[in-house]
Amino acid sequence: MKWIKFVVFFSVGLISFVRIVSAAPSAKPIDLKESLTSAVVVDARTGQVLATRNATKLGMIASQSKMLTAYAALRAIHDGKLTWDTPIPITSKADLSHQPKYVYSHLDIKAGDHLTVRELYNAMLTISANDASFALSEYLTPRGMTTQAALQSWANELKLDHSKWYNAAGQVNGNAFENKIAHEPGEAANLASAEHLAMLAREIIKLDPNIRTLGESDFISYKSASANRTVKLTTDQFLFRHQHSKKVSNPNHLIIEGLKTGSTPESGAAFTGIVKDQAGHEFITVVNGAGYYTDTVTRYQETINIVNDVLKSQVPETFEAGSVLSDCKKVKMLDMKRKEVPVVVGQTKTFWHQKQAPIKVNHTTLSRHPKKVARGQSVALAQLALPDVVFLPNTSVNSRNLLLKSTIDTTQAPWWTRVWRDIFG
Repeated sequence: MKWIKFVVFFSVGLISFVRIVSAAPSAKPIDLKESLTSAVVVDARTGQVLATRNATKLGMIASQSKMLTAYAALRAIHDGKLTWDTPIPITSKADLSHQPKYVYSHLDIKAGDHLTVRELYNAMLTISANDASFALSEYLTPRGMTTQAALQSWANELKLDHSKWYNAAGQVNGNAFENKIAHEPGEAANLASAEHLAMLAREIIKLDPNIRTLGESDFISYKSASANRTVKLTTDQFLFRHQHSKKVSNPNHLIIEGLKTGSTPESGAAFTGIVKDQAGHEFITVVNGAGYYTDTVTRYQETINIVNDVLKSQVPETFEAGSVLSDCKKVKMLDMKRKEVPVVVGQTKTFWHQKQAPIKVNHTTLSRHPKKVARGQSVALAQLALPDVVFLPNTSVNSRNLLLKSTIDTTQAPWWTRVWRDIFG
């Protein structure tokens, strides 16, 4: 009879488990149907992947490559190795003054000039200035290392696995001028996936929240010693807002805040963007192969289309800072005098799923075992029950989960109490 009871007990438990799993809303990314070589939509705050098309497939990324140098510059600023005002020398490798601007975007600078990190950074991202990217990457390259090796090392830091890098501007190797790598074929080009570009964009946003302000800029300026003047230039975003946006269908009034275009005959038209909807949700988007490389509209239209696909198919569920989770009002902390500490959500976060059903908390994980807990202190992470959820590979544990903060002050329990609880709970 014992085995019969076991079978019954096991069956009831299995049925209950299946019911719980089936009731949980699926967070599987949707498959994008647009005619693109690759694409991805990601929640900018959490790193949750919401929609994909060939998102992990490597491809030529053209000037979107410049985001890697932007990341390296931001990291160096964050580490105190340089400032926005640090003057960067323009060497012969970055001197494109004899090249036609309509073929190779560049500034009015020559070897011997100096521009600040801010001037080069802005020009690199807003008008895709190739010389700015060459100059900045060369300066950031550690002594004794080639710039190609430096680019690869920065990519490795971000876990952009299997990506390949040849030059900072995203030019095909044969068109990289003095930055050409002699032992590599002329057609060699930077290779990365849509997922890689989203990872890179998310790191830039975290290191430089003002990137959105840069995206709002109609003009940038820089001081050119060789031209003996301050040069003012119209940004790509200005052109989009005042020219291209009129040709784009945007029924949900999405706001494109930046970030970086890419265009070569080999890669087609591309765009890595920061997009915000009317509810304030912010997305990182990548579209590659969005029409012919000179197309100035399709890349933006497809960016809007893939976000609209998400808004049609995915349901956002927001957990507000200060709110109480119905299924996780307290966290057990057996080492403390109050062994059950009341908690609230520490940071506002939105998670997405494919049907309207409340997200349940799967379990909580203590962040540490302190001797004292203060009101407002982070004490645990709540993991959400979201089947098939996908995050960008370099997304932190804190981003994937809900941070919980204590609403009381408490101190460590006496040793005999802790021993008793360890034994009896």
